[in-house]
Amino acid sequence: MKQLFSIALAVSVSLLMSCRDESLNPNKAWEPAVHGWGAFDGIAEAGKANIAANALNFPLTGQDAAKIPFKIRWVSLDNKLTVSKIVVKVDMIESYTDPDGNPKTVSLGSGGKVVKTIDSPAGNRQWNSFTITPAEIYNLYKDATVKYDKVNAVSVFNNPARPRPATARLQGAAAKAAADAFVVTWELTTSDGLVFKVWNEDSICLDPTPVSQANANCRLNFTVK
Repeated sequence: MKQLFSIALAVSVSLLMSCRDESLNPNKAWEPAVHGWGAFDGIAEAGKANIAANALNFPLTGQDAAKIPFKIRWVSLDNKLTVSKIVVKVDMIESYTDPDGNPKTVSLGSGGKVVKTIDSPAGNRQWNSFTITPAEIYNLYKDATVKYDKVNAVSVFNNPARPRPATARLQGAAAKAAADAFVVTWELTTSDGLVFKVWNEDSICLDPTPVSQANANCRLNFTVK
């Protein structure tokens, strides 16, 4: 009798498993993914110093000849995807004081504008170098406006309340205004057309692991000073 019960149980389990609709399973299998690791170039990785905010910055003067070197690599932990294009974006953050005396910041690029495109980047975990100049950022944002008084749109680069000379269009901290700030982000396109541009903040953007070939991040921040 015990043997017959075991056989019946096995048959029942087998039937249940064969009728299971996997499309209804809420626990989907993990799919392959890629992430990026962007850094300021020329800075030692010790303690992740090469991704620290303001590790490098634009100068207050001499901006015509200035540039900041960066490097980025894509990482596929399981080697199942290949990145065919890296799009680098930069957002400009304008700081000011509103009519009520409150400090304000506004993103001029709504998350960033394309500043570099790296086609056919180097392979998995291999560095790709590029630079960003003040002139490139100016050309991206020269038509940007802000309603500093909450009503009238004023050109950021022709604001009489904060004049910007042609030789130093990107400004450092001043009375009632923080320095111009910039956020570099990236999008990764794989050879099969997948686009990765949003990652988990804790595990990827703020990767808590020690420096390694598998490190990840989502952004780099710098300013003018």
